[in-house]
Amino acid sequence: MSVAARRPHIPPAQDARSGVLLMVASAAWFAGMAAIAKRWLPDTPAQAIVLSRGILMSVVLVAIARGRRVPIVGRQVRMLVVRGLLGYAALSCYFWSVQQLPLGDAVLLQYAHPIFVAALAPIVLAERTSRGHWVLVSLALGGVALVVGPSGELRGAAAIALCGALCSGLAYLAIRKLSRTEHPLTIMVWFPLLTVPGSLTASLFAGAESLPRHAGEVAAHLGVAATALAGQITLTRGLARVDAARGTAATMTGPVFGVLFGLALFGTVPSPTSLVGMLVVGACAVLLARGRPATD
Repeated sequence: MSVAARRPHIPPAQDARSGVLLMVASAAWFAGMAAIAKRWLPDTPAQAIVLSRGILMSVVLVAIARGRRVPIVGRQVRMLVVRGLLGYAALSCYFWSVQQLPLGDAVLLQYAHPIFVAALAPIVLAERTSRGHWVLVSLALGGVALVVGPSGELRGAAAIALCGALCSGLAYLAIRKLSRTEHPLTIMVWFPLLTVPGSLTASLFAGAESLPRHAGEVAAHLGVAATALAGQITLTRGLARVDAARGTAATMTGPVFGVLFGLALFGTVPSPTSLVGMLVVGACAVLLARGRPATD
């Protein structure tokens, strides 16, 4: 065992402002990832994208961890496995719900995850959620609804979408808990590693459709992996600095960045209603960053 493996991990100092900003940055990176996939990989099976992302991220993160002599196994192996499996389940539920539901409905249901985090953080992390936080989360979710414009035609697939949101919330709680004892690289590497087996199986069933057809698609896969990696780095570091409820609420800025990428890449002009929603979500994110940790 290396010296790095024996050295106790010292969590970073709690800094709500930088933590929330990192979480907002992660939302931007993940929105960019989705935009790349939608623009340049529209006909590629979702699990093939998950597979290439998982393999490329795993290679990079393992190489960095070994270079910095950071232990990959970690101290809480079971929790690391749980975090990885929850992340894969959330990702799979989200992709599936996008295919089965109107996009606005799927996105809105996915961004219900801060509600689950706010409800469970007092139990899992002993981090209390204030009444003011609940108000901001509710307002932000309303802003998200204005941005994505759900149709309201929810079907049985909505249960899968909500399951994905719950898995996302639980994964965020696991990251926050792990950040107290594990190095960020140790936490990050387990997610892509554990997405490979399931996505590989699904990609094999899909056959040749899972393979890149030209250099442009190869570049797009690399772009997806790069933005996902940046998103995971900022997400993991952000949740190490701010309580889980506020941190995850800040990720509700994701649809706002999605609208901006839609304008830049597809020429989709946001409606006045979407612009109002963007302002609401942005204002809530600012208030979350300026607020104090919940203690009542």
